[in-house]
Amino acid sequence: MIVLFRMACVLALFAPATMLAQNTSLPAVQLFAPGVVSGPANDGSPTFSTNGKTLFFTRYAAHWSVILESHLVNGEWTEPVIAPFSGQWPDSSPTWSPDGKYIVFVSTRPKTPLKEMPKPGEPIPGLVSNLWRVDGTPAGWSEPVRLPDEVNISGAIFKPSIAANGDVFITVIGPGAAKSIYVSLLRNGSYQRATPLPFSEGSKLDVDPQVAPDESFLVFSSGGRVEGDSHERLFLVKREGDHWGAPTMIRYQNDVTKYGASTNNEPTLGRDGVTLYFSSDRTEATHFPRTHEQAEEDLKRLNSWDNSNSNVWTISLKGLV
Repeated sequence: MIVLFRMACVLALFAPATMLAQNTSLPAVQLFAPGVVSGPANDGSPTFSTNGKTLFFTRYAAHWSVILESHLVNGEWTEPVIAPFSGQWPDSSPTWSPDGKYIVFVSTRPKTPLKEMPKPGEPIPGLVSNLWRVDGTPAGWSEPVRLPDEVNISGAIFKPSIAANGDVFITVIGPGAAKSIYVSLLRNGSYQRATPLPFSEGSKLDVDPQVAPDESFLVFSSGGRVEGDSHERLFLVKREGDHWGAPTMIRYQNDVTKYGASTNNEPTLGRDGVTLYFSSDRTEATHFPRTHEQAEEDLKRLNSWDNSNSNVWTISLKGLV
């Protein structure tokens, strides 16, 4: 009864025909690596090595998250394993630098190493959500190092993105309910204090920036830019000379169904610069009545990934950027 009531409410919200129309000229959406990267848990969108054959992504539950690693072998992604630099603390949102030399990720851990590890169940002092960096070495990955206070301007820093010149774009939560996108410029080897982007002043609930390496455009997610819709949607904003233009919503085929909009966030760019990966709780359409065989297929898909948790999807930005 509760499920039917919720479905009816959402149907009423998105009933107008203009919202239901699906334009076939929009980019098609495709599930990424079903059953491997996109699995039954919640999965964040991946970041790729320069050759595109290694990826890191987040898998998370309500109370913890971990960064996983997978490799492309004979055209298939291998079973993900915990990244060498992750697992001790809740980690998420890895982003590879454009030159492939280092990774920046979010971690909820003490700002400074603990002198003594607490026993299980004991409170842990000094936990903050900040950005940390690991460098690639011939032997693997370095130990994580926290980025300076000029980047980590508070204890609620999330989803980074790195430009080719080293500038770091970040999500800042707070004060209060504000969600904004900031940038910390890297100048002469030093990060400058992060400041908000002019189109993201905190009232629109903007999160999860993904900047093009040359900073010609930026994709982000926002839950406050579509009137009457609190779902996070994807937006594109282009660089216009020395300033940013006005954000526009990214549409794709079947992004709005009779059950309402999906929540789309954590956009990342593939190494080709036009393939956009993002996380979404969108599901495949289920039609009734159905045969027993169709129900069996739906169940297989549900057990693999199609259970309303977040999975990784891709669209092409060709023609948009």
